Amino acid sequence: MRISGLASGLDTDTIIKDLMNAQRIPLDKMTQKKQLLEWKRDDYRTLNNKILEFRNAAFDMKLQSGYLAKKVSSSQENIVSVSGTPNASEGQYSIRVDQLAATAGFNTGNLSGDAGGSKTLDLKLGLTGNSTLTLTGDKGSANIAIKTTDTIDQLVKAVNDQSNVTGIKATYDSTMDRLFFVSAKTGQASKIDMKIVNDGTATNMDLNAALNMSSRTITGGAIATPISADNQTFTMKVDGTDYNFSVTNATTIEELVDQMNESLTDTGITASLSNGQLVLENSLLKPVAFSDSNSGAVVTNLGLQSALTASTQINVTGTNAKVLFNGIASEYESNNFSIAGMTFDAKQVSADTVTVGVLQDVDAVVENIKKFVEKYNSLIDEINKETLEKRNRDFQPLTQAQKDEMEEDDIKRWEEKAKSGMLANDQLLSSGVYSLRRILSDTVNGLPVGQLKSLAEIGISNANVSGSTVSGAYSDRGKLYIDETKLKKAITENPDEVMTLFTTDGSTESTDGIATRLYDKAAALFNQITDRAGTATSIESNYELGKESQRISKQMAALTDRLTDLETRYYKQFTAMETFINQMNSQSSWLAQQFSS
Repeated sequence: MRISGLASGLDTDTIIKDLMNAQRIPLDKMTQKKQLLEWKRDDYRTLNNKILEFRNAAFDMKLQSGYLAKKVSSSQENIVSVSGTPNASEGQYSIRVDQLAATAGFNTGNLSGDAGGSKTLDLKLGLTGNSTLTLTGDKGSANIAIKTTDTIDQLVKAVNDQSNVTGIKATYDSTMDRLFFVSAKTGQASKIDMKIVNDGTATNMDLNAALNMSSRTITGGAIATPISADNQTFTMKVDGTDYNFSVTNATTIEELVDQMNESLTDTGITASLSNGQLVLENSLLKPVAFSDSNSGAVVTNLGLQSALTASTQINVTGTNAKVLFNGIASEYESNNFSIAGMTFDAKQVSADTVTVGVLQDVDAVVENIKKFVEKYNSLIDEINKETLEKRNRDFQPLTQAQKDEMEEDDIKRWEEKAKSGMLANDQLLSSGVYSLRRILSDTVNGLPVGQLKSLAEIGISNANVSGSTVSGAYSDRGKLYIDETKLKKAITENPDEVMTLFTTDGSTESTDGIATRLYDKAAALFNQITDRAGTATSIESNYELGKESQRISKQMAALTDRLTDLETRYYKQFTAMETFINQMNSQSSWLAQQFSS
């Protein structure tokens, strides 16, 4: 228990505090030294992040792809657009889009109802009992249990819940009163196979009737000749739209097939003859009906009077994109495909041949080099700023006691001056900058005679003269300047030599390209700073400044313990003094009483 001045009248706390303040001076110096180490560490790390950015930029400049940029153009972007990769060869090419890639998909006919997605399947699809819908897509198959009480919306959800298994999705449009099924993949590999097995009165459901659709392949019977006895109109109703064809007693079945294929292009239906029978390929499974202006005589003569037969299964596939590239036919599963280092995006079928041009993109290469030089100059500025900033030794880190007596703004201004020059004249940084500057001025050895060997030859140096303008001075301390006209000329006339100048990976440093050397030096400098200052995730014991900080922390802990013991001893001594004085005062009072009596 500490007794403060009760007998002596002394301000013991203040006396001991003053004594301890003098004793704490070494501890305060250690605290300041540790703070300086932390500030220096932080400055190193901030600068090292910029070195890392430059190292990554140098790595990109080592890659040949940065110098092989191509400018690609299409004569008809509305038909096919194109972009180039570094592998595209300069020249002109031709391409024609004969067919677009399409997904496997179909839609039902009108489901004859007015209750939309809430309509139950027993009325919409004519189900007579609980059933199983089997869907097979390009991913795989899934069985979906459906009930007569399920709604259209519930069916759509059940199909879509299995889309990750089948690759098939469904939607319902209440306005059109139709179901739409589509595969996510394009090309012939995409498919939709559907089958409904009714567990009620029928074993297999008639999908044509249930979904108001027609078979994919509609095959007629025997064809009569002539097709018509006089002038008649043969009509195909496809998904509600009439397509009329004129036939006479002189019209051949081949001529009618040509008429149909010309008119039905957008319907997904194509006509052909097979073994003397008319065959209609209904790839989109659209509802189809036949009629004529002669009470069905033409339909009968074409063998179509019973062509729409029941179907228990629906099978549709997608289509590949078909193109003619430089006269060579080829197919692709997607409308986005690559040929000869170019990426094409087919947009529409056309009989027109599109011209594709590939040129070297000089501007892109120039821009890449300019950005790299800017990154280098920025790094040089930052390093020079740190190494040239003077250390203001009149401003040491503040102790906590000093901060307690200052305003916040005053503390901020003080610490700004105290943090100055943490890396002033730092030899590690100075030698690093010197090595980078030397690389930029040295030539690349080992290249063929007459080939570009230095940055100065392509218009990049510490000092450029362009007309009456002079760029660069000693005060810039190694910054680079670009003569853009000279650089463009070098890239245009000798693109491979410019690329080699930067990207060559030789057996020695002298035979390495500029970017290769800069990458190696930047990587080495980054590692050296990391060894000294660590990173944000580093353990203190793994880098130099961290080890020094740990050593100071241990000294501070030991000194703090000693100071605590000393303060305790001071209080004990003053307490003993107060106790003795109190005893003396008591004895003096007793003697005074004795004499007075």
